[in-house]
Amino acid sequence: MPVSPQCAGAYIINLIAFWLLLLLHPATVSTLSLKNCSFIDGHIMEFVCHGKYERQIRLQYKDRNPAINAPYSIWQRADYFGSSMLLIVFYEGPLTRCYNIVYSDGLFYCNGRNYPMELDESIIVNCIPFQFTYADELHKRCKTSKKTQYASTISSVIIYMESNIQPGSGATKYLYCSNLLVIVILLLRF
Repeated sequence: MPVSPQCAGAYIINLIAFWLLLLLHPATVSTLSLKNCSFIDGHIMEFVCHGKYERQIRLQYKDRNPAINAPYSIWQRADYFGSSMLLIVFYEGPLTRCYNIVYSDGLFYCNGRNYPMELDESIIVNCIPFQFTYADELHKRCKTSKKTQYASTISSVIIYMESNIQPGSGATKYLYCSNLLVIVILLLRF
């Protein structure tokens, strides 16, 4: 059964409108999601050090979330010896002001307080329940006031304070504008 040209045109317009909607409202990773972070649940994480995200690490591990020279802080599970379980937080935020952090039932507690911290809903959380050399490298390069032995990391949680993430280049904006231009040209054709 042949399709009328009017239906085909409507289909194309609907398809273009759908693409336009996707471009104007891109998906975002948000909310605190620590489902695979049972290795830190209920344990005290002690502050270890502060560092700056160096260009060499970015080139080696291709993590595009933090900008070069972005600050990060590291906490280590206090009761685990011989290897490390790390909490790494990029950028400044409420967590970076804590010496001890406890994560329990989806909430963070700071410095022994019995009430949970207020955290921004838009943070990116990555729970890595296996050895990860990226976390080891960040741990080795951060500045600490005390002499520490760097044990290999067996699991880590990496948190990005998303409200502080700055775009690394204009490539995304250029791609967005070029896609928008193609859609406008397609709409003008019909």
